[in-house]
Amino acid sequence: MSEVVEYIPGICRNEQDKVRSHTYARTAAGNYWPMCDYGWNRSDGARFSIFRGHISNRGHCKLCNANEAAGRRPVICARPHKTKWL
Repeated sequence: MSEVVEYIPGICRNEQDKVRSHTYARTAAGNYWPMCDYGWNRSDGARFSIFRGHISNRGHCKLCNANEAAGRRPVICARPHKTKWL
């Protein structure tokens, strides 16, 4: 994975007002990766679909904030978990 050049918020395309926004790292290669497992919000945790640059009315994910503040790398390989959307 290439170097992280910026962090941006993103919200789920289907439930903007019901879930917290997650932080996504943009790399020098132009890829986006979530800062926590829950940023993977599609296909049982294998994909994500977000509106980049938007913040949910419910606030930010605390796990994403903690991972960013600690300087951790983004989550490139998501763990399987149940998601509501395809």
